[in-house]
Amino acid sequence: MRSRVLVRTRWVGACACAALVLAGCGTATSGSSAITVSGKTLVVYAGQPPGSPDPAITDTLDAERLALAKVGAKVGGFTVKLVVVHGRELSDNARAAIEDQRSIAYLGELVPGTSQVSVEILNQQGLLEVSPADTAVYLTQPIPPVSSSPNTFYPARSTYHQTFARVVPNSALEAKALVGEMQAVGVSKLYVADDGQLYGRALALEVTQDARTARLTLVSSAAGADGVFYGASADSPAERASAAGRLDQDSAANPSAKLFAPSGLYDSSFVGGLSAGAQRQLYVSSPGFLPKDLPAAGRAFVAEFKSAYGHDPSPQAIFGYEAMSDLLYVLGKAGSSAADRAAVVSDFRALEDPPNSVIGTYSITGGDPSIAPIIFSRVRGGRLVAFKFVQLSG
Repeated sequence: MRSRVLVRTRWVGACACAALVLAGCGTATSGSSAITVSGKTLVVYAGQPPGSPDPAITDTLDAERLALAKVGAKVGGFTVKLVVVHGRELSDNARAAIEDQRSIAYLGELVPGTSQVSVEILNQQGLLEVSPADTAVYLTQPIPPVSSSPNTFYPARSTYHQTFARVVPNSALEAKALVGEMQAVGVSKLYVADDGQLYGRALALEVTQDARTARLTLVSSAAGADGVFYGASADSPAERASAAGRLDQDSAANPSAKLFAPSGLYDSSFVGGLSAGAQRQLYVSSPGFLPKDLPAAGRAFVAEFKSAYGHDPSPQAIFGYEAMSDLLYVLGKAGSSAADRAAVVSDFRALEDPPNSVIGTYSITGGDPSIAPIIFSRVRGGRLVAFKFVQLSG
């Protein structure tokens, strides 16, 4: 049985279709694969998740603003405008983008495991979505928990093909890094669990497969393990509470077991609410870099961000800057075709060695980058502090 996220996604898609009938978009006609923005203003929408943002989300959005300001909001013969939308529901943000005839791309989502909602909406109007944070592999590659993935998320794929890309590693690579860290800290008996939702289930499967390859012993309860992985995303108050309760429960059942969580739970306010025992044993992965591992352009970004906003950026913020910078590069390189949504999608998903990249040299194939920079963090003083960097190949 599919998760409620998938069910909700299909309902959102139906609503989006109705909205499109009323709103129209660009100069496209029904059945045409050519949607071209008229005029000389290209609007980039950035989605802010519902609720109060944590520092990583705020910093990522500010990094996107910084990247646009650096080029003076001018690309070729076009003016580029950034609009940050903060709807009551995640789907509201994507709908705002497709209802604007000037929109050329959408930057989001910023919480791992949530992009399937917006991807399905945006695909129906051929609008590029670039995520600076979502690692969910089922958006770009087939995976058993999702039948017909990734095609199921692209209802207009016969016309517009796949329209999603990211600048962070996918969860398959994050899982490999997680299992590598488990081995590094001496885990030999692993208990794997998840929250039953799509993102959590997919990650739990990936971790289980990699653990078998690494010859870790899989056990049936936290009590019999020296390592526990819990796949979940803190994308709603209820899911945050459920994940916190489960990690606290597993820690109480086996206080000496090391706890592992994915980027969907990389949230200092979330980990700060865990029990003291769970905090002591927790390791959380996320796309990112340690300062010493940043390329020169990445170090320059950190300095520019601190000058602009008065503090060092969260580790995730660099990917917001990269996403916007890459998009601006693609628009500039496209020339007059920068107003053509299909051309922008195709060019971004075939991006090769973007100049002045703040995350290093890479290309994008099938929506995924060819590098996978990942950090691991522990809880210190009630917040996440990165202590280790690994770089995998995409």
